[in-house]
Amino acid sequence: MAESAPDSGAEAAKAGVRAEAARAGAKAGGGHAGAALVVILAMTFMEILDGTIVNVALPSMQQELGVDMASIQWVASIYSIVTCAALLVFGRLGDMFGKVRIFQVGVALFTAGSALCALSGTFEMLVVARAVQSLGGAASLANNQGIITETFPDSRGRALGLVATFTALGAMCGPTLGGLIVATLPWEFIFIINLPIGLISFVVGLKVLSNRRPEHRPSFDALGTVLLIPSILLIFFAITLTERGVTPFTIGMLACGIGLLVAFVVVENHAKSPLVTLGVFRDVRFVIDLINMALVFLAMAAYTFIFPYYLQEARGIGAGVAGLIMACYPLVNSIVGPISGAVSDKVGCEKPTLVGQIIYTCGLAIMGFVALDTPLFVLIPCIMFTSLGSAIFQAPNNSMVMGHAPEGSLGFVGSLGNLMRYLGQSVGITVGSALLYGGMSQSIGYPVTSYIEGRPDVFMDGMHLAFHVVAVIVLVSVALALVREWLSYRERRAKAVATDVSAR
Repeated sequence: MAESAPDSGAEAAKAGVRAEAARAGAKAGGGHAGAALVVILAMTFMEILDGTIVNVALPSMQQELGVDMASIQWVASIYSIVTCAALLVFGRLGDMFGKVRIFQVGVALFTAGSALCALSGTFEMLVVARAVQSLGGAASLANNQGIITETFPDSRGRALGLVATFTALGAMCGPTLGGLIVATLPWEFIFIINLPIGLISFVVGLKVLSNRRPEHRPSFDALGTVLLIPSILLIFFAITLTERGVTPFTIGMLACGIGLLVAFVVVENHAKSPLVTLGVFRDVRFVIDLINMALVFLAMAAYTFIFPYYLQEARGIGAGVAGLIMACYPLVNSIVGPISGAVSDKVGCEKPTLVGQIIYTCGLAIMGFVALDTPLFVLIPCIMFTSLGSAIFQAPNNSMVMGHAPEGSLGFVGSLGNLMRYLGQSVGITVGSALLYGGMSQSIGYPVTSYIEGRPDVFMDGMHLAFHVVAVIVLVSVALALVREWLSYRERRAKAVATDVSAR
């Protein structure tokens, strides 16, 4: 690995990942590695894109399918919920049968689900088709980082930087691309565009992706799966429903989900071949890396939820121009992400992630002071500075997470990282909307749940509160990163003392 010992987790994990990566890298061959990366990046982009591209098409779908607003929202929500529920299972299956094989199954399912979405004539059929599509997305996303780690053992940070870049591009480009398609074509085309990319990726992947079967295939943990999937479904359903208000039903759903999750942990502690490798959580630094990922993506989701309202509603900027302004965020990610990954291969991952978190905290705090009349030549650099922080953070953090994977668990650890990203995004939308509307309600003196025409000042009060609070949330991740730095320093000091004693 390119990182130092503190960045890579336990020594056993490092050795296991090195061995696994070396074997797979030898199979992949230098000539196919680049093409393999293109396949993974293309599918990562499309699968993340489809999580947000439908949002702008929901009004058209609602009108054509004849359902109310509350119902049509499930076309968007079901995608992220099912993806989260299936990620860890598909990650484990990748470790059992080969990550490339499960990745390719995901590409096929995603493409078939996209075709079903385009052919859906009823609301119920569309929701089922989106669930199929999200299963495919989960199978691919659960194993993409594991395949990258295997294929690029000596430049993992650079390659994972590209994955992080295309993840950010997919999330940010979804609404813009969806708006362009719906403005000129029927809404079905937001799914049709997936078909050629999915088919080409699948066919090319058959040639350039080399599946590595594990030397010892563990048995499948059926009981753990039966407990885990419902627990995640209930928790994420509850989080999604909380956006519309806290009720006894959502509290009960959340409690049941947490109860099943606790039961799952108990079962996994006694399972011979557990679905989740709980031993990796004994490394406090690994847990910190996962928590920081969730906190940063929470802030990103809150930002992307709130800021379009500021541009279009409060400032009255047209959707086209607002889309171009918002595009500054993924533009910075696309440039800085791979650079950050490459730098982390040379200098280690811990310091770049910390720098990114500090910049991101400052950027969100600055965004909490923008005004209605802030000139665009000031606003745009503020957006780009904020994006710079998240772009610097993502690739090294992904690399650190994958560096903790024991041998045979790359799929599980990669899927866990993606799960934390989805968790952060889901909670971020809920937290962002609660802070925004809570601040607006406090400002105007009565409860509100939408933009108030003619009162941009009320919206600004809510936005300022929201951005300052999420800045504090990211500041918490900075504090956790400092704890991780201290733990790494203590480990290095202990090793130095042990070496000195043995030398004497």
